Amino acid sequence: MFRNNFFQRHFLWVVVVLTAVLSTSCASFGSKRLIASHTAYNDAVQLTVSREVLANIVRSRYSDPMQFIAVNAINASFSVSVSGSAGVGGIGQAGTVGEAAGAAGYSDSPTITFMPQSDAAFYKSFFGLFDVEETVLFGLAYRYARTDPGWQELSLRFSFGSINDANDFTYGKMNELYNQRVKALAQLLLLGATYQQVPEWDFDSSAITATKVTGEDRVNAFKHGLYFIEEDNGEKLRLARYRMVLALTLPAADAPEAINALEDLGVRPGRKQYVLRPPLHATPGITDPYAIWVTPRSMADVIGLATRFVDVPTPHLRFVPPLEPITGESSVISAIRIRSSEKPPSFPYRIQHRGYWFYVDDSEIETKMFFEAIVAAYSSRVGSKQAGDEGPQVVLPVGG
Repeated sequence: MFRNNFFQRHFLWVVVVLTAVLSTSCASFGSKRLIASHTAYNDAVQLTVSREVLANIVRSRYSDPMQFIAVNAINASFSVSVSGSAGVGGIGQAGTVGEAAGAAGYSDSPTITFMPQSDAAFYKSFFGLFDVEETVLFGLAYRYARTDPGWQELSLRFSFGSINDANDFTYGKMNELYNQRVKALAQLLLLGATYQQVPEWDFDSSAITATKVTGEDRVNAFKHGLYFIEEDNGEKLRLARYRMVLALTLPAADAPEAINALEDLGVRPGRKQYVLRPPLHATPGITDPYAIWVTPRSMADVIGLATRFVDVPTPHLRFVPPLEPITGESSVISAIRIRSSEKPPSFPYRIQHRGYWFYVDDSEIETKMFFEAIVAAYSSRVGSKQAGDEGPQVVLPVGG
C-alpha cells in the first residue's frame, strides 16, 4: 500500500513537471516557427513574382504568348506531436529515484493555391491604361528618378507612350519629337518643377438657359455633388463637379530655360501650372494650349517596351524579330540589360526559355533598379488579383 501511494505521488509530480516543460517549449518554439515560416513564405512569393515578370518580358521579346500564374493563397498547417515517459526506481529503498523524458515534434504541411490569370478581368487590367496618378507614382516619382536626369528620362519613357501628340514610335522608329518632349519634361523637373494635385471644374454637360433652372434644380444638383456654373455673363448655366487633377507646377515660369523647355514640350509659356491631361479629358471643339496631353502606358505596353533590354542569343537572331532600341543620351539606358547564357547563372532573378537562361546580374545595379520598378508596377496593377475572382485554380500540396 505504501509503495503504491509513493509511486502515485512521484508519478503525478513527474507528469506535472513534464507537462509544464513541454507547454513552455511549445509556446516558445511555436512563436519562433511562425516568424521563420512567414519570412520564408514572403521571400518565396517575392522571388516567384519577380521571376514571373522576367519570364514574360523574355516571352514577349520572342513574340511568344505571355502567361501569368499568381500565388493565390498559402494555407500552412502546423502540427505538434508530444511524447513523454516517466519512471520511479528503488521504491521503498534509501536510493529512490525518479526520471522523466519528453519530446515535442513540429511539422509544417502547407497547401499552395495557384491561379492562372487569363480571364477577361485580368486582361482588362493588364491592357488598361494606368491613371496619371499611378503613372507619376511608379514612374515620375520613382525613388531613383530624382537622383539622376537619366533616370528621370527613362521613367518618363516608361510612363507615357505619347506626349502632346508625339508618339514614342512611328512606323517602328523612335520619334524624335517624342524624344524632344521627354527631354523638355525632364528639364523642367531638373529646374525644380513639382507635381501637385489641384481642383478644377469637370464640365460634362451642355450649357442651358439660366431662366430654366429652378431653386429645386440647384438643390437636387447639390445633393449629387454638382454645381451650376455661370457662363455668358450669367445668361447660361452648365452643370459641373469638382475633380482633382495633377499639374506640373513651375517655381519660375518666366525663366528663359523654363520658357524654352515649355516650347519644346508643345505648350504655351506664361503660366505657373500645367495640368497633365489624359485622352478622356478632351472635349470636342475645345483646345487647351496650357495642358500637357499625355497617354499613360498599360502594363502590357511597359513589358513590351522592356523587351528592348533583352539580350537575344546569337543562334536565336534568325527567328526573333529585331526591335528599334530605346534611344537617348543617358548612360542609364545603355547600362540596363537582361543577360542571357547557356549555363545557369548564380543570380536569383533568372528564368529559362528556349534552352537559354535569362537573368538580372546582381552586379549591374542599374538593371536591378529598373527591374524593381517593373515588378512594383506589375504587382500594383495586375498582380494582386483576389481569391474571390473566378478562374481555374491549381492546388498543390507541398511535400506530398
